[in-house]
Amino acid sequence: MYDYEQVMTFDDMSAYQQPADAAVAGGSAGASQQTTTVTVKKKKSIKSDSSIELRGPMEVDGSVKSMGAVAFSGDFHVRDRIEAYGNIDINGNLTCNNKMKSMGNVKINGSAQCVDKVKIFGKLKINGQFIVQGPLEVWGALTINGYLKCQSLTAYASLTTVGDQSWYETDEGETVHGAKLIQRNNYEG
Repeated sequence: MYDYEQVMTFDDMSAYQQPADAAVAGGSAGASQQTTTVTVKKKKSIKSDSSIELRGPMEVDGSVKSMGAVAFSGDFHVRDRIEAYGNIDINGNLTCNNKMKSMGNVKINGSAQCVDKVKIFGKLKINGQFIVQGPLEVWGALTINGYLKCQSLTAYASLTTVGDQSWYETDEGETVHGAKLIQRNNYEG
């Protein structure tokens, strides 16, 4: 049913900058309904020596590794680890069944879930939801505009929640070496 590719390597980002494949099947003559079927791309592993931009929906049976930045747009399911030596940008929904590691910043616009440990050497900015079933370690500033849940949290810089609707919880405790801040949406002054 699906053709699996071996480890993919690419030198330029143009291989994944096109929108997801979609087939549209029309109803009977005169009917105003249309059914859209989105094809989920399946890959073994993705490896790049430079920054890459991936567009979903996509299932990766292996890992995603980049010597630069990785941008995820759409829905993704990665069965192994995600590792980037640059930033990781998530716009959509991402599920990672293993570890995530970023040497740069991580920005989540949507939702992300990781089953194992997450280590971020830059900043973490959450606009939505981030669930980590293992420990979360962030070396840069952590900003939560939404919800964060993790097994344990170690933040070496500040932790900021934005507005009254933002919050976080840990199962085994937290260590925050910087300031804990609450940023209000509306200032009266």
